[in-house]
Amino acid sequence: MSYRKKFFNGIILLLIVIFCSYIWNYIKIPFNSDKEAIGALSKLKLNNFNDTLRYLIFMGLPFIFYFFLILKNYKNDFVKKGYYFKKKVEISKSNFEFKDIKLIFLLLFLLVIIEFLSLQTPNKDFLDSLHDGDFLTPGLNYLLTDQFWQSSFTVHGGSNIFYTLISWKLLGAQTIGAYELFMSLLTLTLKMFSIIFIFYILKFTKLETNFKILFFTILSLIVLTFSSYNATNYLSIRDLYVFIFFIFFIQSFYQKEKTFLNFLMSLIAVSTIFLHIDIGFYLIATLFLYKTYLFISKRYKDFYQILFFLILSFLMFFLFFGKSEIISFFDHLKHIVFNIDKIHGLEYPKPFFSIGDEADGSRATRVITLQLISGLIIMSVIFLKNEYFNLNEKLFFIFMYFYCFISFKNALGRSDGPHIMQSSDWQSIIIYFFVIHFIFFYFKKNKFFKIIKKSSINLSILIITITILFNININNVINFKDRFLKSINAADSEYLVDDRLMMVNLIKKEIKDENCIQNFTEDLILPYLIKKPTCNKYFSSWLASGYKIELKYINQLKVNKVKYILYESPGFMVIDNISTPDRLKYVNKYILNNYEEVFNLNGYKLVKIKN
Repeated sequence: MSYRKKFFNGIILLLIVIFCSYIWNYIKIPFNSDKEAIGALSKLKLNNFNDTLRYLIFMGLPFIFYFFLILKNYKNDFVKKGYYFKKKVEISKSNFEFKDIKLIFLLLFLLVIIEFLSLQTPNKDFLDSLHDGDFLTPGLNYLLTDQFWQSSFTVHGGSNIFYTLISWKLLGAQTIGAYELFMSLLTLTLKMFSIIFIFYILKFTKLETNFKILFFTILSLIVLTFSSYNATNYLSIRDLYVFIFFIFFIQSFYQKEKTFLNFLMSLIAVSTIFLHIDIGFYLIATLFLYKTYLFISKRYKDFYQILFFLILSFLMFFLFFGKSEIISFFDHLKHIVFNIDKIHGLEYPKPFFSIGDEADGSRATRVITLQLISGLIIMSVIFLKNEYFNLNEKLFFIFMYFYCFISFKNALGRSDGPHIMQSSDWQSIIIYFFVIHFIFFYFKKNKFFKIIKKSSINLSILIITITILFNININNVINFKDRFLKSINAADSEYLVDDRLMMVNLIKKEIKDENCIQNFTEDLILPYLIKKPTCNKYFSSWLASGYKIELKYINQLKVNKVKYILYESPGFMVIDNISTPDRLKYVNKYILNNYEEVFNLNGYKLVKIKN
């Protein structure tokens, strides 16, 4: 195809993207408000599936055009029918082993450990009463009730319970500091597994070992910047399980015996549903797409193994947690899956046209554009014959982009800056991979320079060493043990200002004879600070919006004979400017009719049941 024709086709593709952006707000599904959960979208009478449909059209039309463009102009280079669906896939020996990058690998691990040890201890001047409360209160609920999902209806899944419990057990103290340090340890683990993931993904490529060594170093250093200890970034703790899943998934493409790998992939996918509901669903969906591929390819052994191991994994969790907990979990899961976007959702900014008009318009445009570009790159790779990629590599990127594509649902659900950023992780990795891959192949093909293995290793060591020097805080590394122990053993009261501590003690005094307190505010950490479990599992009351679940909430108030309810608190801003009483109108009506004020002081309002 001539450059003129390529330019013309590029203009058409760009016009399609602009057209999809222009019609974005015109794509709407009728809104149904009858007894539904209340959130920012329902207040605007917007259907929570609007953005999902818009996304599918925005991505789908350019993809369809690009597919037929390739089919028409590159007929001779288009992959043959059945190319991907072979019963036996050739397994070639990799020229990239751990021994080739052992020293570089250890230096990268040293880098992330030094970065971790150089951290400042948690800032006691700031305590996120909503997000920290999401973890601390469920942990306390379990310790005082010996129940998991029966005592805590969480926003993410079991991670809100288990991370806190593990932190307290592992670090030997039931404190805020122990919890916060453990969350940093999880980020450290995430960074380590991201390095391992890059190693395995590079085993596919056709590049010579000397190029792979530099490739590994550069891509690892880039991906390490995607996660942060103290700020929202591209990668978060939940992505740890995606890295682990894909590490085993990659190995299934170049190992003959896959039984143990099939078990591990199934176990990780199921485990992740219990920890992070959304990520677990995306991994299960990816695994089901892989199962479909196996079935079409007549690789029935692997197909039935994965099916068996998925069922076995669910049975293992059923036996471990017991019937009551699993029923509570699935009740929890059902409500979150069908209602979280109604409760928590924000409208996704209109690509391109929202830049300058909306706070997150620029970021939203950049991220969805990267999603489109990464998809077009993958299409070019998988539909065209080329010398750069082998069959297994192409197959892997089909499944990786599928995960990337469906996990973008998180940005379409909660479309604020941090959540949009967290949905730009996998497409960024894909784009960086192919850009660096192209550069190295271009250099190799045109013989711009010749590099030997020893030079690649030495250059990599130099780059990582310089990076370490820029990230190290010598004083913090030397006294890390004393600093971390001080943080772990710090009294929770050190995180509270005087007025806050006074109110916590006042509430403690008022309810000292009670076994529990119910929290009807977004100040989720208060039950933990008061050291009382919540009286029903809806410790995060704002999530229990919607007629049916509110009836369950009211029933638990009655059955448990809840005496005290914290009705108002200034501890956290009102989510999306919609208070819990506005979200839970049926529960609120019950409270107003059956409870009376104990005190209303400094923004804290405590009520108790009428005699």
